[in-house]
Amino acid sequence: MIAYHLIGQPPFVDLTRLLFTSIRGGRVRAQTSALSIYQLLTEPYREGEEGLAERAFKYLTGHPGLEILPVTAAVSRQAAEVQASLGGAPERSIQVATALLGGAKAYVAHKTALRRIAGMEIISLDDFAGE
Repeated sequence: MIAYHLIGQPPFVDLTRLLFTSIRGGRVRAQTSALSIYQLLTEPYREGEEGLAERAFKYLTGHPGLEILPVTAAVSRQAAEVQASLGGAPERSIQVATALLGGAKAYVAHKTALRRIAGMEIISLDDFAGE
């Protein structure tokens, strides 16, 4: 979801702009896993776009109101439980585990079959973008 915001991906850019403005303004508390840094920077580095990778890194690590949580042993253990029960990509399990342990009330994603996890609301951008 962060990548869609950074590249201005239609049809999500209006939604992500609203969300990140709310985060910056303190109306929404936001967390993401440090794994997001890896996920966001891999493609620019692969394409030889170091400048883009650096801008994405600075945006992510310097965005007011966005807390980046480390991948700890506790997150890894929780991710294993999530992976065992839900399957899917390991990266998603780490993100979900980070959200759960960080006390998130909602998990925002794109193209997800997830609908509810341990009382945490799942918000799919697709439900609002009409994709």
